[in-house]
Amino acid sequence: PPSTWTFTPKHRWSFQNNAICGICLLAWLELLWTRRRHVDWWHYWQRVAFVTAIASLNSFLGTIEALLNGGAIARQPIDPRPVFILGHPRTGTTLLHSLMALDDATFGYCSTFCVAFPSAFLWLEPFKALFAGLVSEKRPMDNMALDLDTPQEDELGVSVLSAGTSPYMPLTFMTDEPSFRPYFSFKQAGPETAAARRRWTAAFLHLLRKLSLRCGGRRLLLKSPVHTARVALLLQLFPDASFVYLHRHPLVVYQSACHMADTTYWHMYLKRPTSAQIHDFILSQFAILWDEFAADRALIPPGRLVELSFEELSTDPVAAVRRVYSALGIDGFEERVRPRVEALQAGKAEGRHGGAGGGGAGG
Repeated sequence: PPSTWTFTPKHRWSFQNNAICGICLLAWLELLWTRRRHVDWWHYWQRVAFVTAIASLNSFLGTIEALLNGGAIARQPIDPRPVFILGHPRTGTTLLHSLMALDDATFGYCSTFCVAFPSAFLWLEPFKALFAGLVSEKRPMDNMALDLDTPQEDELGVSVLSAGTSPYMPLTFMTDEPSFRPYFSFKQAGPETAAARRRWTAAFLHLLRKLSLRCGGRRLLLKSPVHTARVALLLQLFPDASFVYLHRHPLVVYQSACHMADTTYWHMYLKRPTSAQIHDFILSQFAILWDEFAADRALIPPGRLVELSFEELSTDPVAAVRRVYSALGIDGFEERVRPRVEALQAGKAEGRHGGAGGGGAGG
């Protein structure tokens, strides 16, 4: 039960693993002003100063990208058949994302560097070694390997490009968490939600154009647990999209989500939340994702949804990915993907590491 889990403040002086570090200065100042009552200016002054400095850098780097690539980004088409990996945080979505991303002949994906510098990655990526210190070598929640090339959640980039129009913003402003709930599905009636939906959509499509330009126009493989609540919206944007939904025992998901919150989120907060507030976020997110996916699942056309259990994926990754490819009609598994998945699994077994879980803020 929630009352048995206590979250302990930590990482006050950490400057790593902060999902908001990709933000630009104007968006950052907007967030600080609108959420100013949810910033502990005394306790986290150093974090505010660090993000302000890097946001200033991001604005400069983004201006260069706009000058170099603005026209190409605007003209870049997006393959109309993206594959969205859905599921609650901590259900194995990161493992599936990493395995399918091995098929670089079929898919393009969003990397950790792309979400760290969503305004500038197209020209800045050749210099990414200079920024390796922004992320730890292992993910705090599960010790999975982490570097700037690791496949990552696109919503982390969209959240900063849209000036915080995202349910990921509680990772920074947890004490104001309920105000971000409309950003899961954008279904709530009213002009404010409609404006937020337009802002999120513009940022999302802008990022996808950049990712498409980066990968040469290949089909995009996208993973963010919050997309589980957006099937209706995603189908409006991409009627030919396909989906893979992962599931796991809810009590295990809850325990793993609590562990992730206590080991990871403290790198990002600007005000110390109570344990009750963190629990509310975890439980409300679970309920929203479940309810919205259940409501929209029938909208997905036959042949474009695969449901996969965590146990199936973690027990036999080769068979699980093969089933995804077969069900969605994607060619090339035996020739391109199977050898890479087997090699990756063999390397993990030899090194006695690996696993499944969620990246960034999610699953």
